[in-house]
Amino acid sequence: MKFKFFLYALTFIFTFTMCSKRTEVKIIGEWQVVNVGQDNFPDDATWTFNDGGKLDIFHDINGDPVGTVTGDWEAFARNAVIPYIEIKGLGPKGMDGKWRVERLNKKFLILQRVEFGNGETAGAFLRREFQKK
Repeated sequence: MKFKFFLYALTFIFTFTMCSKRTEVKIIGEWQVVNVGQDNFPDDATWTFNDGGKLDIFHDINGDPVGTVTGDWEAFARNAVIPYIEIKGLGPKGMDGKWRVERLNKKFLILQRVEFGNGETAGAFLRREFQKK
């Protein structure tokens, strides 16, 4: 009985770890932001997820429009199926928070912010769609 419980617990922990690790490996690189209908969105907006947890956001309308903002990111799993990333330290324009990874493959990335950096969920919705550069 104890062995079965141990096996289930190990499987559960392994599933959460692997989900966030897969997300981490796939997301690293430079992603071009796709404008999904926002007015005056810069054509050259990019997010670069660096190995080691650094994130560079260039020219995003909700970031710093005159240059690059650098922060930190980390993949994690709230459940065994849907991966999330947490973004921190991006400054006054409010890109920090927990983002649900809606889609991630070799060509496309869709992120949706579900929570601000301070834990507040009201008004946190922000969606970004990307193509791999």
